[in-house]
Amino acid sequence: MKIVDFSDIGSYILPEDQRCYFKDPLDIVLTTAEEIEEFVNSIEESKEICKVITVGDESTRTLLEKNLIPDLAIIDELVKRKKVKVVDTTNFFEVKTTNPAGTIALEAWNTIKDVLKKDDIKIIIKITGEEDLLVLPVILETPYNSKVLYGQPNEGLVVVTVTEEMKIKVKNLIQKMVKINEN
Repeated sequence: MKIVDFSDIGSYILPEDQRCYFKDPLDIVLTTAEEIEEFVNSIEESKEICKVITVGDESTRTLLEKNLIPDLAIIDELVKRKKVKVVDTTNFFEVKTTNPAGTIALEAWNTIKDVLKKDDIKIIIKITGEEDLLVLPVILETPYNSKVLYGQPNEGLVVVTVTEEMKIKVKNLIQKMVKINEN
């Protein structure tokens, strides 16, 4: 099995002229309650899935309502740019970091990388700023056969299966962003 190496981790900003490449869902979209229920049941029955990770308050809330606690949840306590408290964090060890809107901050990327090494506890990362683009480093840092879920506005819940091909796709997306010099 080939392993994607993305050694150029750092802080990135998404320029306006590149945003069009980030609009489409990365993988399948669940649009109905029945599809979400089927997905949750398949996760509970599977022995092959490595980790389940949610990025976003609504996607995290959706799984928690179905009694599926993700291994890692990343939230910013915002839904459609409005402050909310939709996630009960009592089942998680809480970590905080910062990630400005429209960016992937090195601090946030390193936090994701560090917490994914912990297999024995459920972790929630609370973001000051915005978590939207953090789905990209999550996919790069997450083991193969994991499921990464995030909300696609006005469409549904995106379920990304982490594969070599998906990591290459995500690496190519990150390369459309501008790396910020951190001196």
